[in-house]
Amino acid sequence: FFENVLPVDMLENVLFDRKNMLYEELLEYVTRNEMLVTCCIDAHFTAFQVIRDGRKAFLLYYDPQKPDLQRVSGDGFRTFALFLLMKCNYADSQHIQENKDHYTGISSNATRRIIYQLWRKIN
Repeated sequence: FFENVLPVDMLENVLFDRKNMLYEELLEYVTRNEMLVTCCIDAHFTAFQVIRDGRKAFLLYYDPQKPDLQRVSGDGFRTFALFLLMKCNYADSQHIQENKDHYTGISSNATRRIIYQLWRKIN
């Protein structure tokens, strides 16, 4: 509809369907592309927009049950973004279930450990 008026793909940089990626890859992807992530959790619509300020990323979180947008940055950014991505089932949860050592083993990293902890809490 807008194609003739606006030379933009309005769905570019919007995550609205499942990706065949690991959660750590998806987090990097949405951060690098400063994506808008839409999500429906238990029939409750939410969304967050990733914004980069230089090398640091933060997100603006929309929840219709709250009067204001929330700004989440620092370590909270990574944890909260991963939580929402996982609650919305946007990446490969099967990999977490079948490859515990990848997330908790000696060669793991902080992001993978957070992913595994969140997956355990959610499931």
